[in-house]
Amino acid sequence: MTGSGRTRRAPAGWNPQRAITVYFPAMADLCRAVQPEVQAIQASLDRDEARGLDTACPRQALRELRWRLEYTADAEGVRANLTRIRALAALPKPLSAGPDEEGSYGAGTEVWFLKLDASVDHFLAADFDGKPPRFLDPINDPDRLERYLAGLLVSRLADEGINHRKELNFATASLVRLILWRRPKNYRWDPRLEAVIRRFVADWQNPATGFFGATYEVAGQRFETTDLSLTFHMARYLEGRIGYWPELIDTLFEIRDDRYPNGWLDDEGMTSHNNYDVATLIKLGWDEMREDQRRRAAAELDRLLDWCLATAIAQDGSVVVRAKSESLAEGYYFTIAFLETAGYFDPGKRFWTDRAFADAPALRRQLERHVARLHHGDLMARMALRRLSQP
Repeated sequence: MTGSGRTRRAPAGWNPQRAITVYFPAMADLCRAVQPEVQAIQASLDRDEARGLDTACPRQALRELRWRLEYTADAEGVRANLTRIRALAALPKPLSAGPDEEGSYGAGTEVWFLKLDASVDHFLAADFDGKPPRFLDPINDPDRLERYLAGLLVSRLADEGINHRKELNFATASLVRLILWRRPKNYRWDPRLEAVIRRFVADWQNPATGFFGATYEVAGQRFETTDLSLTFHMARYLEGRIGYWPELIDTLFEIRDDRYPNGWLDDEGMTSHNNYDVATLIKLGWDEMREDQRRRAAAELDRLLDWCLATAIAQDGSVVVRAKSESLAEGYYFTIAFLETAGYFDPGKRFWTDRAFADAPALRRQLERHVARLHHGDLMARMALRRLSQP
């Protein structure tokens, strides 16, 4: 599908956002112009979340705005999105994120795949008893699902003015789980969809790199990326049952110093979110690794763990480094998820080392106290607490 001879691996440092602004330069100007307001909105939501307030709806609207700014050339959509965010901010009390009439928990966004992303953790929850999600009906058919997924694989930036990578990431991460795990339980998935999605994933993986990526048509050429997040989602949600693990691990080490999503680093450097993706891929691929790969993997986990404990978490157990645009609850969740995946809290999970972490029980208690102060309805906060409570 994406590993054909016509498609080349994207050069290190190649950025589709910069490429799209070549064709639509006004978007670059608009992005710069709205950044002060975006940063002010982000700071206001951070303050509200620290006070334990519900920010689900405005967070969804802000995520839509970032998507429009970073992945599209839709200037009118950006302006309309900003108007909605201002209206949400002016409400006397927070608007509920859902469920809406169609069973979605994404009332803060008007974009289908963002509604799906906002809803998936609700649908996967063991205690879910909401409405059947009728908004999933458009892809609950083998032919329609196949066309939808195939349409996300290649972005033609000049012709379409849109980078499909974000939708490809969110949609596949959600649909793989919902369809294969048959969730939510009150929604009837077409049983033929499982074969469609398994075939799609198998064809999508690149045998040479082991990675999953997005493909771009630019000036008559095709580039395929090595995408950390896409690869993490497919490997994790298929519980490691993918191919080409030795190639995947070699590629993972090769992109260590590159920028996300085609590397481990955000613009500001390391994040616990990306480090969690890396640690999960190492854990899932451990049994398939060569001995030299295991030695390198253990050294990398050592380095990432030391950074997390020294830089991402303050002395009082508060998380002080987050990925760009993450909510406070997400910052805690991904930090805790990284530590838990690396076996920091549980010696039985330290597949890669015999190091002892004497401070782990105290840090667990500190993290629990901080997460408990967040809004109790925030699913990411609840998931973080579940990670901390696992024996």
